[in-house]
Amino acid sequence: MSKFKLAFFDIDGTLAKHSDPNHITKMIDRVPQSTKSAIEQLKISGIEPVIATGRNHGMIKNLLDSLKIDSFIANNGRYVVFKDQKIVHDTFTKEQVKNIVAYFNQRQISYCFETCDHLFINENSNFLDDGSMGLEKIEDNVIPDGIIQMIVRSGKPFEVPIDGIQSVKVAPKVYDITMANSNKAVGINKILPAMNIKPEETLAFGDEENDIEMFGAVGFSVAMGNGTKKIKSLADYVTDSVDNDGIWNACKYLKLF
Repeated sequence: MSKFKLAFFDIDGTLAKHSDPNHITKMIDRVPQSTKSAIEQLKISGIEPVIATGRNHGMIKNLLDSLKIDSFIANNGRYVVFKDQKIVHDTFTKEQVKNIVAYFNQRQISYCFETCDHLFINENSNFLDDGSMGLEKIEDNVIPDGIIQMIVRSGKPFEVPIDGIQSVKVAPKVYDITMANSNKAVGINKILPAMNIKPEETLAFGDEENDIEMFGAVGFSVAMGNGTKKIKSLADYVTDSVDNDGIWNACKYLKLF
C-alpha cells in the first residue's frame, strides 16, 4: 500500500498535451487514455487526485467532471476547492488591476482578464485565444469585478515592474500576471492542514516553471519528460513525456497501484 494520500497534477504539458491554436481541441481530448486510466487507478488505491493549474475553474470544469475529480487548485493557488468545499478565493484590488492595465496599454501589450470562472477581453483587444479559453468580449476600458489574475503572451521572458505583482511562465510563450505571493504551493499549504495530511504523504506532477513551488511543498516530485530543464533538475524523478504515457509510467514505477 502506498504511503501517499494526495497526488497533485498540473494540466497543460502534464495531464494533457499543450493546446494548439491551429488545431482546436477540447482539453479532455488532449489527455491520453493511459493518463485517464492512471487517475482512476489512483482513486481505487486510495490516493486522491487534485488538479493544480494556472487556469481558472471555468476552463477546467469539463476536465474535472470527465475525470470525476472534485478537488483543485486553480489560478496559481488563488482559488482552491477541496472535495467541493471552497477554501481560498483571492482577487486583485481594483487599484492593482488599473495599474497593470495602464502599464500594458502604455506599451501596447495585449492581455486578458481572468476571474475564477471567466476570461474577458476588451472589444478591440488583439489577445489570441488558444482554442480552449472561451474568451468573452466586453467594452473597451471596462475592468470586470473579481479579477484573480491576467494573461499575456510573450516569446521572451516577461516581467511587470509593479510592486507586489509577478509574471509566471505557465506554458511556452504564456505568462500569468498575479500577486507576488501566489503559487500552487499556497493552495497545497491550505489543503494539507485542513485535511490533516503531512507533506511527505503527497506527490506532484508538473512540467513548467509555475510548478516549482509545488514541487517544494510535497514529499515527492515528478517532472514530465517534455518539461523544462529547470523543472526536471528539481524533480525527484523524471518520467516520460505526456504523450508517451508519462503519468501512467511514473505511477507504475512508484508502485502507486
